[in-house]
Order: sequence, then C-alpha cells, then structure tokens
Amino acid sequence: MPAVTSNDQWAGTWKVDYKPWPHIPAVTMQLQIGMPRQHMLYPALLSLDYGEFHGSYYLLLVRKNEQQLGIGRGKYPVRETPFKLGIWMMYLNGTFNYSRKGNEPPVMDIQRMWIKDFGIFMKGLYDDDEIYVSTKVTLRDMLYRNPIQMKKIDNQPWTGAEAQRIIYPERDSIYLGLYDRIDVDDSTGQLTIVDEDQLDKDTVTLVHNGRTLLRSQEINEQTQSQRLRLDTGMNLLAFFADNYGRLPPNTGDMRVAIDGKKYSFDFSDRSNAYATFLVAQLYRRPVPEKPATATVTPPSAPPVASMPPGGDTAALTRTVISRKDQWVTTIKVKQREITLELWDAQTEDGDSISLRLNEKWIVSGFPVKKQIQELKITLQPGENRLQFMADNLGRIPPNTAALRILFDKISRRVDLSTDMKRNNMIRIIYEE
Repeated sequence: MPAVTSNDQWAGTWKVDYKPWPHIPAVTMQLQIGMPRQHMLYPALLSLDYGEFHGSYYLLLVRKNEQQLGIGRGKYPVRETPFKLGIWMMYLNGTFNYSRKGNEPPVMDIQRMWIKDFGIFMKGLYDDDEIYVSTKVTLRDMLYRNPIQMKKIDNQPWTGAEAQRIIYPERDSIYLGLYDRIDVDDSTGQLTIVDEDQLDKDTVTLVHNGRTLLRSQEINEQTQSQRLRLDTGMNLLAFFADNYGRLPPNTGDMRVAIDGKKYSFDFSDRSNAYATFLVAQLYRRPVPEKPATATVTPPSAPPVASMPPGGDTAALTRTVISRKDQWVTTIKVKQREITLELWDAQTEDGDSISLRLNEKWIVSGFPVKKQIQELKITLQPGENRLQFMADNLGRIPPNTAALRILFDKISRRVDLSTDMKRNNMIRIIYEE
C-alpha cells in the first residue's frame, strides 16, 4: 500500500544531524509532524539519538502564521534511556521558522526565547553515572543555545495512535498547552489581555481560527478589551508569548467573559511557566431552528449545584467520618447567607466532591468543572463547619478545586485538595 503524503508545508518528517565538533558522533534529532486540526494544531513526535542515549517525546505545535510554528512547552517522554533529560527539554521553545530556496528541500530554523537564571542549567547533570556527564552536556547545549536547522526529508504525515490524543485533550490527561473544551451559546464574548505581574514590556500575539487578532501587542496600561465574535462550532484561540519581557517569564493573562461566565487562560499558571503558547477551545453550539410558535425563554441563571435527594445519606456520612479532616482556614462573616463559587482552576479531569455543613449534607456528587458554579448556604450563629469530601480522584490525583467565598461585599479564595483519606474543613464564624 503506498505511503500517504501531504501538501501541508509542515506535515512530514524533519531531521538534523547536529555535530558541534568534527571528532565526535552527531546528535540526530528527528521531528515527525502529523496533519493539523483546523489548520492550527499539529501533533508531533520528537526523537533524539546520541551514543547510548535515546529519547522520544510527544509535543504540540501551533501555527502562529504562515512561516512560524510555536513549540509547545510540554514534551511528554515516551521513552528515555539510559537517563532522563527532564526539565532541560524546556530549552527547546520559541518557534520553528520555515524557509525554502528554489527547488531545495524546505528547512526549519529554531528561534528560541532564552531561559536564563531559572536554576535548571546544572539540574540533573550529576544524577546518574558519571560516564554520562559528557553526553548530557552535549545534549543540553544543543537544546539550550546552539543553532538548529532541520531539513524536511519526506511529506508523509505522522499517523501514530497518539497523534489524535495530542490535539483532542479531552481524551487524555496530559496537558501539552491545549485547554479542555468549553461549550458556549453566545455568539460574542468580551476578550481582555492583562499582565498578572508588573508591566515589563511583555508582548503577545493572539490567533483565532487562523485569523490574527493581535500581533506582537505590548501589554500596558492602554491595553483595551475587545469584543470577540465566535464562529459556529469550534473556536481555537492560540495565545502566544512573543517574549519574556524585562522580568521573565511572560505573565500575560487572556480573559474571556461569555454566557455570563468568566474564564482565565494565564501564562502565570505553573503549568504554563515559560511556555511559548497556550490554546483555549470555545465551542459555540449551533443555534437551533426556531419553532413554528414563538416562545420566550427567560435568561439562564448561573449554574447552581444541585442538592442531594432526600434519600439515605448514611453511606456518605460513614465515608466522611472515616477520613481525616484537614483544616484549611477560618473566616469571620457578618452575613447569614453566603455564596460559594467552585471551579477547576487547572485541567478539568472529572473530579467530583460532596459538601457537608454542620454535619448536614448540602450537596453530593458535585462535578468540579472549568466553568464557575454557585451554591448558596445559610449559616447558623457562631461557628459553622464546612466540610469537603472527595467522591473520586478524577484522572489526575488528588481531587482539586478552587473555592471563592462571597460575603459582606468581599470575597476570599481558597484552594482545596482532597483524596480518599483526607477531607478539607473550613471554619466560618457568623457574627450577628
């Protein structure tokens, strides 16, 4: 059966034999790129071979423009032997820049964003047998600073079984820069770009379904919000860090308000530190056909957690008292009814929790989602004990959630972390 080839300029196999000195063997780097999703997201398999060392890694590449592919921060190790490169793979960042002369094969040059003073240059160098130190130094220096130009050797896209899992993250728990899908109904939203740290000349680029909305935009006091018009179906928002500013790394935050909810896609999150890009997925549901008889639908309220059925909660109680309570914080309020907002601040991975107030169950089997969900509770005078119990561990243990408590016209955020042996407990003092 003949091999499948592609006319896509990026899809195919790219290779370089890196040889810093004439008297040593070459380091072979090969990159297999698959067919894109919506002409933007490219799955890739990277391999490194040098002497006894072999490493292969899954990564995500994202089209920034016709000549550049952003290189994902995460390189998931499929196989590394006889040692691991670990955090050094972060050095391979920035963009692949495409060029071609006449009928010669295309080439890609790496344009890095330098990671300096991050404490990783010597990390792991002496962790294994000393005989590997020289090999490690050669590989590290190649990733860190030496020019790399890869030549395209064939047009056959990578079709490995993992290719689809890279560009459809709902099917996997590995975060490679692509956020979980968010379903929305509104055709427009409000888009705001802010700097979560000091204003330090951070610049960003934003691409929406292949269309450039912002190009090398500096984040400053004049940064304005803008309306974001969504296409029907999937909307990919690729947010690129063009530099690290004067105070590395880039701390740009892309905020989207839509359907009465707010979402944040932030380079300041630990999983995005020193990343070249992050990608949001907003799926706009198709508008249903209008019925023959017009009906008026009241505006939808914010999602509110459902209360448990009136059946037996004895099993829940037996489970919660069998676990250790971990005290998280104490809060004093002067308002009897307060609002809890719960959401998953990282990757939505199927976490579910149950809540108990003063030994009475108020919600059970509550799924922790990317969107913020609300729950109103009524306090008794004096001390109130709010207990959070994990129903499961999701795909990525432990069970985690972000909690914001709204009271007295102020708010307090708390990060929750529970498992099958440990509850979280918050003490709320209601002063009448």
